Amino acid sequence: MQVKNLISRLEQMMPFMSEKEKRIARFVLENRQQVLSLTLKEISTKTEVSEATIIRFARKIGCDGYADFKIALSASLSTNSVNEKSDPMFRTIQQTDSPGVILEKISALTISSIYSTIDIIDKQQLAEAVKLIRKTHESHHRIYLSGSGASAGPVKEMIIKFMRLNIPVIYHEDSHIQLESNLNMEENDLLICFTTLGRSIQSHQYIDIANQKKAKVILITQFGNLELEKKATVTLSVASLEDRRRLVSQTALIVQSLIVNTLFTSLALEKLPELENKIEEKNIIFDELGYIAGDHR
Repeated sequence: MQVKNLISRLEQMMPFMSEKEKRIARFVLENRQQVLSLTLKEISTKTEVSEATIIRFARKIGCDGYADFKIALSASLSTNSVNEKSDPMFRTIQQTDSPGVILEKISALTISSIYSTIDIIDKQQLAEAVKLIRKTHESHHRIYLSGSGASAGPVKEMIIKFMRLNIPVIYHEDSHIQLESNLNMEENDLLICFTTLGRSIQSHQYIDIANQKKAKVILITQFGNLELEKKATVTLSVASLEDRRRLVSQTALIVQSLIVNTLFTSLALEKLPELENKIEEKNIIFDELGYIAGDHR
């Protein structure tokens, strides 16, 4: 099976790998061209990891085996070679970088993350997420949102977007109130959970509660988060390439916002004439109340 964008997959899955798997991944990322000419035995010797572990590693990231892994790596290198900004050194922001250079590097990370997300995300799962949101709303079941820390940003964006579709949601910034609220979940309610790496204990607790209550779960997370993915009804995996120092989550918020806007637009287009009429009606009211037109459109 031909895996797209193997290098991106390795970088995305690194936080979820075992120590031996990380050793293999680091070796591949640091010796990309060299790996293409190495046998399974040779890479086993260089990484001090068994051949069986390397084969399992290749399968974990979606390849059929080591030979298929090298084919995918070669294809990934060929694709990346046309863009100098894909070089790992370009993605490392230095203390001596000027604001202009920093802008270029963050932009390169963002662009790479967006294209990697397009390659990685399961389009059928994306369509299923739209269907699940629509079905939950139309059957008058409740939609709960969760997102801690930086992931609270995309949650708030989704609240605004869904408000414009007249889709009510339940969300509380206070984790204790959110927990108490989530305990009211019932069968066929829906939890939409945003988490980049899945390290927030609240994300695990909320999803476990949803499963116990027989509610549905849409998980929006970084590719490779297999522990949470197996608990979700639908998983929308995104790619988030960050600066090596990872001072803050930057691209993660952008690609999560991309998913929010994709879900919103897909739902909006299903009832476009009705939505356009409502927008026009709201714009008229805003104008009558004296708001500047550009502030609400």
